[in-house]
Amino acid sequence: MNLPHKNSPRKQRPEYYKPTHEEGLYIHFILKAKKLSFVRIAKSLGVAPQTVANITLGQRRSSRIKLSIAQMLGKQNWSEVVLEARSIIKRKPIEQIKKDIKQQWQTKKKETKNRMREYATASYENAIQAIPDVGSKGRKSLNRKAVGL
Repeated sequence: MNLPHKNSPRKQRPEYYKPTHEEGLYIHFILKAKKLSFVRIAKSLGVAPQTVANITLGQRRSSRIKLSIAQMLGKQNWSEVVLEARSIIKRKPIEQIKKDIKQQWQTKKKETKNRMREYATASYENAIQAIPDVGSKGRKSLNRKAVGL
């Protein structure tokens, strides 16, 4: 089995964004405008129409179906579809939306790092407190035993 070397570059996967309900409704509108019904899309993909509707609303995930819908809409991937919908709903350019998303991820990453640091500190303090307090005489005897006296 060939495993990639730890320093080898990883394959870049496209970023997939989960649409909000409003963005999903906009995607529904675009599909209807292009005369693409859920039934037609579902038949071509071999799934139920409700599955297609749930995916466009962000309630389910399927990379295969997302990619197919994106291609039917003339996009390369699902993130382009969601970015366009988000741009229209928020009335901001796509580049600004991308910057906002990147900033949100960086903030979330910092918060997670801080929470992990707090958890590690609390765990260490709890472990220290769990050591029984044997008094000054007991500590001396423990230290002598540890040293071998």
